[in-house]
Amino acid sequence: MKKYLFLMFISLSVCSISCDQRETMLYDDEPEIYFEKFYMNAIAPGTEQRDSTLTSFFFYPDGTQDIKASLLVLLSGKFLDTDLHYGLKVVEELTTANPDEYTIDPSYTFRAKVGNVKQVKDTLRILMHRSDRLASLPNGVRLVVELVPNETVGLGQAERIRANIILTTKVIKPIWWTREVEESLLGVYSEKKYKLFLNEIDKNAEMGEDLIKNRPDMAIKLVMKFKVWLSTQNPAILEEDGSLMEVNV
Repeated sequence: MKKYLFLMFISLSVCSISCDQRETMLYDDEPEIYFEKFYMNAIAPGTEQRDSTLTSFFFYPDGTQDIKASLLVLLSGKFLDTDLHYGLKVVEELTTANPDEYTIDPSYTFRAKVGNVKQVKDTLRILMHRSDRLASLPNGVRLVVELVPNETVGLGQAERIRANIILTTKVIKPIWWTREVEESLLGVYSEKKYKLFLNEIDKNAEMGEDLIKNRPDMAIKLVMKFKVWLSTQNPAILEEDGSLMEVNV
């Protein structure tokens, strides 16, 4: 029994020392950056799936020529005392966007602090440009970018050192526009109706699953404003099939 307790004590001690060393190593690691989203499926045993950032002119007023794609960048390793500068490059073999459809800055900055709070994440923004061909491409174009390390910062998880950006003038039906929303709020979905609703009423894109579930009164209020707006239009707003555009609130 004494021998067993002695061996267990030794095992726990080794584990404690090992854990302390691992935590110290993590704390002292040099800074590494990586994107929040996975550009490829995670390597086993990870289960995360690849994801893209959709950037669409659909959500902006007609005539808008430039919009920004926002990518969340995460930091691992020791906290920064000063701002960190890093690069970004285009992965040409995976990119279908033309050079005139995006602008990559010479360098980007990961801010060390916002106010008095040290940062573990920051947002990178890429300027995207409308081209004449975009409207004829139902799936838009793809821009794949990769973080570039330097002497002050390395790269983190391999599956997150790149980011996929989709640029389009279209949009898919929002997942929150369910049959219940059709029956009791906005009626049958159409791209034209959604764009008018965003441009004229919901300019901050507040409508969504959380608002419908937690603040149904606000959701109804937005749709009522849209209903009143539709009723004042002369000539009346029609759907693409010629039917009158209506909501069901």
